[in-house]
Amino acid sequence: MKVFLVSALCAGAMFVGAQAETATDKSGNVAEPKTAEQVFHGETLDRSVQVYPKATLHTWNRKKAAGGEGDLLGEFAYTRMQTDENDALREIGWTTLPPGASIGLHQHKDNEDAYIIIAGTGIFTDGNGKETAVGAGDVTIARPGQSHALRNNGNEPLVFLDVIAQTKLPPATNEANATEKK
Repeated sequence: MKVFLVSALCAGAMFVGAQAETATDKSGNVAEPKTAEQVFHGETLDRSVQVYPKATLHTWNRKKAAGGEGDLLGEFAYTRMQTDENDALREIGWTTLPPGASIGLHQHKDNEDAYIIIAGTGIFTDGNGKETAVGAGDVTIARPGQSHALRNNGNEPLVFLDVIAQTKLPPATNEANATEKK
């Protein structure tokens, strides 16, 4: 099962990496990345959807994410701009850091952010400034109150799944879950 999962993720990473080129406008000029508000233009999450085919993912590329360097390229099923306090998973998507690009050190307050490394190599920095080499198959996490950063130190794109989850659901949601478990 592990081999199949890693193979499937690597195949997806190669596809995403091949697609993760800088967008250009009709004149062939490099287009400025859109803001999340422009990409998701007030869309709310359709909770009836359980499968997000590759063709339906929204592109959301950012420059100097969290004060980092270069571009962060992303294709998301949905983001935190579409979810609300009832959603445990607030954001999930394929993300790519081209060689030399990074996500700057930033703190998570009321959510957790996990990076599941699919391809490439990088340096993960935790909230204490400790740097750890990461590569395909590694998982990193920043829990509430923790900080993290990620830098591509290789010659290939660093591809990873980004999953953000909130840590506290509203009391009504927690009560409903407790009742279901009884």
